[in-house]
Formats: sequence, structure tokens, C-alpha cells
Amino acid sequence: MQKHPPSITTRAFSLPEVALSLGIATTALLTLISLLPFGLDTLRESSSKQAEARILQSVLDRYQSGIWMEKDSAGGTGNVLLKDRLLYFDQTGTEMEDASSVECDYVVQIHIDGPPTLHGDASDNPYLRRVRVRVSDRPNDPQRAFADGSGHYHEHSVWIALLDQTGPLMGPLHSSEL
Repeated sequence: MQKHPPSITTRAFSLPEVALSLGIATTALLTLISLLPFGLDTLRESSSKQAEARILQSVLDRYQSGIWMEKDSAGGTGNVLLKDRLLYFDQTGTEMEDASSVECDYVVQIHIDGPPTLHGDASDNPYLRRVRVRVSDRPNDPQRAFADGSGHYHEHSVWIALLDQTGPLMGPLHSSEL
């Protein structure tokens, strides 16, 4: 009598099953990879907005807390010291000396409008100014970046007041009555 070795049955996936599973896996991976550029663009835009907010805060702090007017020899106010400027910043919102540095990512154009005449006032208010700040991510060519209609900058307009030079209260209400 002849003995046969016990039969070994192997179980495996068939070729169509392998091809179908590879197709499903490929579709899922391609979908995930196609979302990558959108995620990177969103990250870059978010980082840019954060830097722009830090830059705007830095610029407005400088103008709000700075000295606006020179004192003349009689102790009164003289020339207004606020001037239009062009500043350079890096990605973190730190001011740079100029655009020549590799780390310079933003250029900021600051324009100070003259004193406004408020409704009901007879004359201009010397302690109020509108600051227009334009921020661009093209520091190497500010002329083209800030050209009207170029679309290469974001503009912010903010009113600032010089609070420490508003003077004493006038009229029937005195500081002791506050």
C-alpha cells in the first residue's frame, strides 16, 4: 500500500481580487494627495495673515505711542512729526533695516492723512489722524507693489488719537467731578 502525503491546500487571493484592492487603494491615495496643495495654500495664507496682523499692530503701536508734535520754545506745540514711511518686515513681523536681507518678506507703506474736521467743530482736530497702512509681500519692488490697481497689497485704514496732549477739561465739568 502506498501512502500519499497529506494534501496541503493553500489559500490565497486571486489575481482579480488583488487588482481590485490595488485600484481602491490607489484611488484613496490619489484623493489624499490631491488635497495636499489646498492644505499648503491654506497654511501659507494663514501664516501671511498672522504676520500682517503683527506688522499692523507694530506700526500702529509706534504711531499711537510716539511723539507727534515738537515743543516750541514757549512750551506749546509746533511742527507735527508724523511722516509717511516705507518699512520692511520679516515673516514673524520683526522690522528689518531694508529689503536687501534674504529674510525680508514684507514691505509696508504708511501714509498719514492731515487732521480731520469733525462734525460740529469749527477747526481741524490736531490730535486725530488717519493712518493708512499698505502691506505687500513683494519687498524688492515697492513702486510696482503699491501701484494703484496692482492688487499686490492689502490696505488698512485706522484712526489714531494723541491722548496725552488733549489738554485739560473745559467748561462746567471738572476732573474732580468725574
